[in-house]
Amino acid sequence: MRILLVSLFVACNLLSCGENIPHDKATPVFTEVHKKGPDTRRTLKLQIEGMMCEVGCAAKIKKELLEQDAVSSVIIDFDKERETDYAIVEYDPKGNTELNIYNSVNMIADGKLYDVIKVETTYYKEETLK
Repeated sequence: MRILLVSLFVACNLLSCGENIPHDKATPVFTEVHKKGPDTRRTLKLQIEGMMCEVGCAAKIKKELLEQDAVSSVIIDFDKERETDYAIVEYDPKGNTELNIYNSVNMIADGKLYDVIKVETTYYKEETLK
């Protein structure tokens, strides 16, 4: 009887742990672009794997991104023929970080659907007068 109880305890722990482990996400590739403009503005171009349709996937990603603090606009570039698609996010860097923003996509459906594989950050800086 004792062996049976120990076996059940071990089996339950092994089976339940597998459901709580998040999908292993690779660290995205980061690139930078610098342009003239107000420094209260920053844009991210997120390259996303896993989008299958414009109506469901693109709309869900756009909704999640727009709910993030300091995000002012989101454009989804979806093409069913591509393996990866894009989200272009404009935000105020004083109110959020690129890490929080791209992780909001990675964590949709507990991290099981989408993977941000590249993040291109555009930094804006006003020209100084000389």
